[in-house]
Amino acid sequence: MLTLSTIAFSSCGEKAAEPTTDAADTENVEVAKISGTYNVADASVITWNAQAYKDSVPKHTGTVTISSGSIVIEDEVVVGGDFSFDMASILESGEPNEYTVMLQGHLMDTSFFFVADFASASFQVSNIIDGILTGNLEVLGVSKEISFPVETGMSADSFAATADFELNMLQFGLPYLLAEDALPEAEKMEATNPTVTFQLNISASKAAH
Repeated sequence: MLTLSTIAFSSCGEKAAEPTTDAADTENVEVAKISGTYNVADASVITWNAQAYKDSVPKHTGTVTISSGSIVIEDEVVVGGDFSFDMASILESGEPNEYTVMLQGHLMDTSFFFVADFASASFQVSNIIDGILTGNLEVLGVSKEISFPVETGMSADSFAATADFELNMLQFGLPYLLAEDALPEAEKMEATNPTVTFQLNISASKAAH
């Protein structure tokens, strides 16, 4: 009986000594934040809308292809990125016709984007702070800092951004717009409004290491 009691007491003691999980250890485990470079999906575009001063709604809507694009994220904060736009791809949406072909040629010649000399435009992302994206847009070799509101979403594998913003293109020295801006006020209503509306809706995937 003494032997059995000793064994029973020993067994109970061993069970009581089993290690337990420290709640503090669990609380101190840090979850890794999202970081990395995300490449924009192929065939992505930015949409543009233009009109004359007299128009109440856009008269022209078209796209420009994003030839390459990337976003850099550190600890779930966008800290950089680079985009390149193929200016030879600028065109009006819809089925091509005689007018849209003429318009595309007009946008590509020396009146607007000098595509023969400036095949690309670029945008370098500086940051996104409080929902405002800031970066440097270069068109015709002229670089200007611009900012606009953007909505973003991110995960370990993907990034998405949408934006709808206006941009005055006079600051890039497009000859046609400069000439129209110099017209007498009485003729301005027929002139092209240099403020163009852009829509951005992109998705990007985590770059492979």
